[in-house]
Amino acid sequence: MWSEADQRLTPRFKLQIPFWFSMGNSPLDCGHSATTVNISKCGIFFVSEYPFFTGLPVRVLLRMPSECGGKPGSRIVMTGVVSRISGGRAGEGEFGVGVEFIYSEPFNG
Repeated sequence: MWSEADQRLTPRFKLQIPFWFSMGNSPLDCGHSATTVNISKCGIFFVSEYPFFTGLPVRVLLRMPSECGGKPGSRIVMTGVVSRISGGRAGEGEFGVGVEFIYSEPFNG
């Protein structure tokens, strides 16, 4: 039987990295701040009080840590989709959100 950890292609690091995110096609400057619970080169997991659903497109602005191949001081925009939600229900407090990254681009802001 496969566990979720077995399905991961890259290692996860329990790092608290502050980041900014926007949902759907909203501009990043209309987004929200959060902090990662864990992060990998391919995705993040964080806790949020905002409503999410699996498959929702998400844009994330962050400084990718060196453990995940990031360059010191550089910020990048990662585009991904919500791959899982755990814990509470939307509108009923905080819940965990997993985002799988699809592609990245340098932040020019």
